[in-house]
Parts: sequence; C-alpha cells; structure tokens
Amino acid sequence: NSDCWLAGDLQLPTTPSAEPAPIASQVWHSGGLRLGGWSWDPAAPQRHVQITVREGSRVLGQATCNVHHQALVYRATSDHGFSFDLPWELADGKPHTLDIENDLGHTLSGSPITLCCWHDGLEGLLKQHERTPTEQNLTLLTRIAADHAMRLPKSAGFHHYPEWFERFRLAAPKEDQPQQCRTGVLLISDGDTQLEAISLASMNSQRTAPHQLVKADAADLLPALKQLLEAGCDAVVPLMAGDHLGMHALEHLSTLLEDDCAWGYADCDRDGPQGERSLPWLKPVWDIDLFMGADIFTPGAIFSTAIIDKALALIPATDGPRTLDWHQLSAAIALATETSQAVVAHLPHVLYHRSHLAAASPEQAEPSAQRLQAIGWLSESLASGASVTQLPKFPTLLRTQWPLPATLPRVSLIVPTRDQLGLLRTCIEGLLTATDYPDLEIIVVDNQSSDPHTLVYLQQLSGRGVKVLPYPHPFNYSAINNYAVTHASGELIGLVNNDIEIIAADWLKEMVSQLLRPNVGAVGAKLLWPNRMVQHGGVVVGVNGLAAHTGNHLEQRDPGYLGMNQITRRQSAVTAACLLLRKSVFGTLQGLDEQAFPVAFNDVDLCLRIRQQGLNIIWTPFAEL
Repeated sequence: NSDCWLAGDLQLPTTPSAEPAPIASQVWHSGGLRLGGWSWDPAAPQRHVQITVREGSRVLGQATCNVHHQALVYRATSDHGFSFDLPWELADGKPHTLDIENDLGHTLSGSPITLCCWHDGLEGLLKQHERTPTEQNLTLLTRIAADHAMRLPKSAGFHHYPEWFERFRLAAPKEDQPQQCRTGVLLISDGDTQLEAISLASMNSQRTAPHQLVKADAADLLPALKQLLEAGCDAVVPLMAGDHLGMHALEHLSTLLEDDCAWGYADCDRDGPQGERSLPWLKPVWDIDLFMGADIFTPGAIFSTAIIDKALALIPATDGPRTLDWHQLSAAIALATETSQAVVAHLPHVLYHRSHLAAASPEQAEPSAQRLQAIGWLSESLASGASVTQLPKFPTLLRTQWPLPATLPRVSLIVPTRDQLGLLRTCIEGLLTATDYPDLEIIVVDNQSSDPHTLVYLQQLSGRGVKVLPYPHPFNYSAINNYAVTHASGELIGLVNNDIEIIAADWLKEMVSQLLRPNVGAVGAKLLWPNRMVQHGGVVVGVNGLAAHTGNHLEQRDPGYLGMNQITRRQSAVTAACLLLRKSVFGTLQGLDEQAFPVAFNDVDLCLRIRQQGLNIIWTPFAEL
C-alpha cells in the first residue's frame, strides 16, 4: 500500500517452530465510562464466558461475553464480545485502575486499564481548576481539550441516561430575550382524560404560556388546527396525550424558527415506570428518506404556520367531508418541505418526554394502516409509480421502492484486483450470473497480478465479455479507479471491491432506483461479513476526528438504534467497497483524489465533495452484499 517495494522475495518458515497460543481475549477503553472487548474459552469455543471488572478489591460488575464482535468474524462463532458500562461515580476527575478477568481466572489482554474521566470532559475540568489561568491560556487549553475529546470521545451507556440528562439539561433561556413567536399547542387525544391531564400539567413548567392551546380529536385534526391558525399563532407544537413538554420547551423550540426555518425539532425520551427519564431518541438532521421508514422526527417538533399552510394546500380534495389525521398532516409537511426546499432545524437537546405507554423504539410500535397510506401518498407524490410496503420482520418500519425507467441505463462496475483468485472469482461470477440487470459492463483492473491461476482466469474473463485492464503501477486505489472510469462506457459507475459476494439478485436494481431519484449523488449498500454481521451501514464523519462505518456491532437482522439498520437513509458518506454514482458526477469532480487519498478515505472525500454539489448520499439496506 505504498511506493516502497521489497527487492526480492520474503521467505517464511514452512512450519511454525511452535504452536502459538490462541489469542482468546482483548479489552480496551475508548473513552468515557465504557469498556469493550471480547473473550472466549479455547477449550470450549462455543461457551460464553463471563468477565469481572474490579477496582482494587471492589467488584464493579460482571458481563457475559455473548454479543457479536467484528474482531471475531474469522471464527465459526463471533458472539463472544462484550460491552461494560462503568458506574457514573467514576467520572470524578480522578484516576481509576481497573482489572478485568474472565471466569477462567485469566486476565484479559489489555488489562489493567487506567482511566480518568470527568462528566463535562477535559474542558469542564480545566474551567473548574482552582488557579484560574489567563484568558489566553484557558482558550488554548480548551481548544486542546476539545481536540482530545474528538479523538478520544467520551461516552456512557444508555442506563446512565437519567444522570446524563440531569447533567446536560438545557438551561432556561435568558430573561432578556423577549418571546417573539406566538406558539400554539395542539393536544392530540383519543379522549383519555388522564393522559390529557399529564400533558396539560407540563404547561406549568413553561415560563411563557402558549398563545393558544386546543384539544384535537386524533381522528380529525383539521377543526383544531384551523382554530389555532385563526387565533393568530405563528407556530404549532403537536403534543400527543400522555406525552409532556420539558422545562421551557416552548421557548427553546420557538428559537428554532429564527433564520427563516420552516420547522424544527428537538430530541425526545420516554417516561420510565416511575416517571424517570429513559430511552432517549437522539436524532440526526432532517432526512425525508428516514422519515418515510419511521417517524422519529415529529415527537418534539414545532411547525411554522407557513409550512402548515403549504402542507394543507398539497392534500387533495375529497368528495365527502374532509378529515385529517396526524400521519396525513406529517406526510404533507414532509412533502411541502421537500418541494419548497424548506430549511429544517434540529436542537440536539431532549425537550419532549413521551408517555411510558409509548413504544421504546420505532420498530416496536404497533403497525399503522393510516401511516402506511400516508407514506404511500407521499411516495407517489414524489415519484409516480413508487410503492410502499411494510417490512416483514418489523411491520411498523416501511420500505419505499422507487420506479425504474423502461430502459435501464448501462452500469459499468469497476473491480480492482491483484491475485486473490478465490475472492475475485466469487465476486465476478456473482456479477455475471447472479445479478439481475440487463445492461452491465464489468471492468477488472489488474494491478500486477503474478499468480498463474489468476492470470489464466483473467484471460478467460476477456473471452466472456469482461473488460480486463492492466495497471502496471504501484497500488493507488484512487488512480486505479480513475483510470478505469476513462475506459467505462456506462452512464452509471459502480466501484466494487474484489471481495464482494452477491447474495441477492436484485441488489443493483435497488441501488439504481435510488440513484435515479432527483438530487441523489451516490448510493451505498449494506455490506455483511460472512457470519452476517454488518460490515458497512453507512459512514459517519467526525469519529475520532476522521470517519468510520456505522452499525459494525449489529447483525444483519437487528433493528439497530431507532430501527436504522433496516431503513433507507441519507449519510455523510458511504464506502467505495460498493458505491454507485453517475459517470457525469464523477467527471465533474475529477474523480477520486490520487494525491491526498491514494489508499484510505478517498471514498469519504468523494462523498463530501458530492454533497457540496447539493446532492444527497443514500444508504440502502435493501441492497445486501
């Protein structure tokens, strides 16, 4: 993976001098109050061992190693991973040395671990220092601390959420900031007065009373909505009966509508059995694709009356009396947002508390025929011929299938390789014989293969219509693909690694259907390890100051956080191990950056440049490889 080459052959012993001991454990601390790792018993590889965490003689807890771990994908069973959440009181700014051992009495590799955490991070610890540094030094130290926190992020397990919520609760707005927005509250109810009382009581925690509060029948919101609009409200906050607003929520939410935002939303959580905080929904930026799969956005939202008016105008008239349920209204708002390119703001603080009766996560909710119908209308409005179906395993989650043109565009799939005949044959045969797509060009770029069997196979491929391009230069992933694109005849370009295996014939049609939508720049697939753990569920930018795949700890069928392992969504980037984009877009951006990113992160850089063009990056779980 560099320009340096060995002058000769490296000779390895034919047999090892001694049988190496199996590496059976690993533990690490990646910041904050969480340990992670894996451990298994070499004498009983199927058994799930238990690990114990101690500080001195004090046992902090135990965990069973029974979750899938990506470091063990080479094993017959990979379910020997663990995650251990440390007690909140260890975030006291003092050093703590922890010993971790398994139930065999073996100390895990990586133990002991010494950590020092502060709940507000290093920045907070510096600001509380007794001897106050100069303002200049404090600014410098805080910048260094922020960089440290980005590279070694602090985290805590979800069972610490109540403490975290209290620590990071959003403060009250400044009193010298007058309330400009006349906010109405739409209380949506099925008639349960006890649930309504819970919601109404939260009005007492608002420093400013709502301009108007109107109760709406859940089956028909239209009369109550019109009442709020006629009362002169500038914005509307929907509140489901049984849910309640956090302190000062109305004031905080109203600030989201500044700077010409059409609507906005905050994060939310759920009441525990005793009213304690639990199950936070920490949300991404607005994403209509994710919304169509599951509505995680509207609990805790505020809508300007302008976007509501636009939404109501989009709903088709009916012959009989017009009614409007919540799913119809939210779908119409999503459509109005898309068609008017409205700005949506997100406040990353928990301001809305869902009832303890509400579903813990979207995929656990009861399926809704009304939502299915509303999203079906939304998809048809966006693209004639689109269809919406429920996921068989998670019927609350929805899949939108976008229409394909009668004549499908040619796709050129580029597969760089050097030897590795076993991987290459599986990949190419899958593309040739197991991919349902009528107009496919396959380009194999041979980067100095020397294995005789590989060379024979490459020669055979040339006789089967596969274009084989020699690339007799040092490995540079960006340069290899850029070179191949100049020889591609397809309107669409697919970057494909040589270790990709086709497991479903419709994978390419799914990716093409996503790419041909308006304002889509690139599409990525759901990639799996052979044991069906997720290898790629999209790329998140900012992890450790760089970027990283998401979903690596999930199995293929797991719902994931808020169901997102099963829902099409927008991402900052996707991996070039299987990436589809238009050849014209690739050319406009002058391809992958051969100088700055010859090996790694070239795909992330490409996707970020695509997004700078105003195009979206889509990840679909319905193209599995």
